Amino acid sequence: MSISNAMNNAYSGLSAMSRSAETVSNNVSNALTEGYSRQQVEYSATVLGNQGSGVGIEGITRSEDALITRLRRNASADFANTSTKSDALARLAGVLGEPGDSGALAVRYAAFEDALSLAVSAPDSVALQQGILVAAKNLTSTFNQISTEVSRVRLDADTRIVRDVETVNTALKQIESLNAKIRALSLSGLNISALEDQRQMAVDRVNSIIPVRQTKADNGDVAIFSQGGEVLLNGSARKLEFTQTHLIMPSMTLSSGALSGLSVNGKPVDVGIFGRAVDGGSLSANFLVRDTIAPKFQVRLDALSADLIERFQDPSIDPTMLLGDAGMFTNTGAYYSSLDEIGISGRISVNPSVDPANGGEIWRLRDGVGAVTQGIVGESAQLIRMASALVDIRPASTNLGLAIAMSGVGFAEETTSFWVSESFRTEEDHAYKQSLHSSLRSEELQAVGVDTDKEMQSLLVIEQAYAANARVISVLDGLMRKLLEM
Repeated sequence: MSISNAMNNAYSGLSAMSRSAETVSNNVSNALTEGYSRQQVEYSATVLGNQGSGVGIEGITRSEDALITRLRRNASADFANTSTKSDALARLAGVLGEPGDSGALAVRYAAFEDALSLAVSAPDSVALQQGILVAAKNLTSTFNQISTEVSRVRLDADTRIVRDVETVNTALKQIESLNAKIRALSLSGLNISALEDQRQMAVDRVNSIIPVRQTKADNGDVAIFSQGGEVLLNGSARKLEFTQTHLIMPSMTLSSGALSGLSVNGKPVDVGIFGRAVDGGSLSANFLVRDTIAPKFQVRLDALSADLIERFQDPSIDPTMLLGDAGMFTNTGAYYSSLDEIGISGRISVNPSVDPANGGEIWRLRDGVGAVTQGIVGESAQLIRMASALVDIRPASTNLGLAIAMSGVGFAEETTSFWVSESFRTEEDHAYKQSLHSSLRSEELQAVGVDTDKEMQSLLVIEQAYAANARVISVLDGLMRKLLEM
């Protein structure tokens, strides 16, 4: 080996170690940067004329673990999905109220039942009649408030769909742009690791909304598909389209066309309970909340309201009523028909004829809502019939979803229990998915993240190699001096 060749070898070693030290320092400085993957320099021996000629730098590569990243992404999408559903169910169960809460629906029922029972024992008491009216108005007001909250839950889900669509579209365009930059820089041999980090973070943003599969081409481009098979990016980014609804009423549904569905590049995508194209992340969960979970809650709430109205609308309960007259509880002051059940929980109200604040007379609670004149103040027959109507065991309607006959209070308690159970079950699932996601994220960080202790150990090895190469150059310099002095 010639002295010049040995000098070239040592210089190549110094250059390689300098690049390695730069890479290690970059790793350490980004140890806490979200989405950063550890970088490492790849070396290869340089051979010229069948003779070793130092070390060459092949490039800088990112640490990757395709399996753990795929598992973590699946867990991330599941976590976002259950988080969305859990939040919505918690709101719906919460608005029904907890046992013992004075504003809970079941408690309002019990208070109305108690007010009727007390008035039976003293039918001449105006104060007790006033207590019936207050309890009845509190009950209808609670129904109205719950129905309003259901509409808010649906509207909030619709708004979140808009945000999800915007996030996906922005991220897909970013991935398309990064593909082009990575493709161009790859040809020039420059370090593309930072761009790949940005691209992976953009893919992660899409994945939490729509679970994805990612494929990588030889030129460095990535293509993105939903796990349901929908093309999101293949060369160029697809565009998701959705129209926001600013007011949602109980009767508005996706199937009727009153609410917007989802399109990809103008092609409608099924987002119903059988839709699989975008299933799994927060986007499908928001559609599920808006179009299935909240409407199911609304249907059962309306059925409960209808049961209450019908118990007091029966002419056998109040002989002063004519066929077609509204009873104690009304559909915005009018007679209630089962054909008008959708949204009735938002319209249920106390008959104005018994409410002095609306031009009625309080004594009609004792004498009948259709009474023209006051009856005997000590007569409690009408109050007894109303109290019996509320506690009467009746079969549940189909829309109540309860396969048992119960009293009005019983239906309210069972309905509350059902939704509290649904919320609790979903919360448990959410907690499990959160734990799984955290665990897989930790494993991914161990596999591709930066371990500062290991980086410091690597830096010591680099320091030693750098010093050794510098020593070779120093020795060779001494030899050259001696040769020149001869």
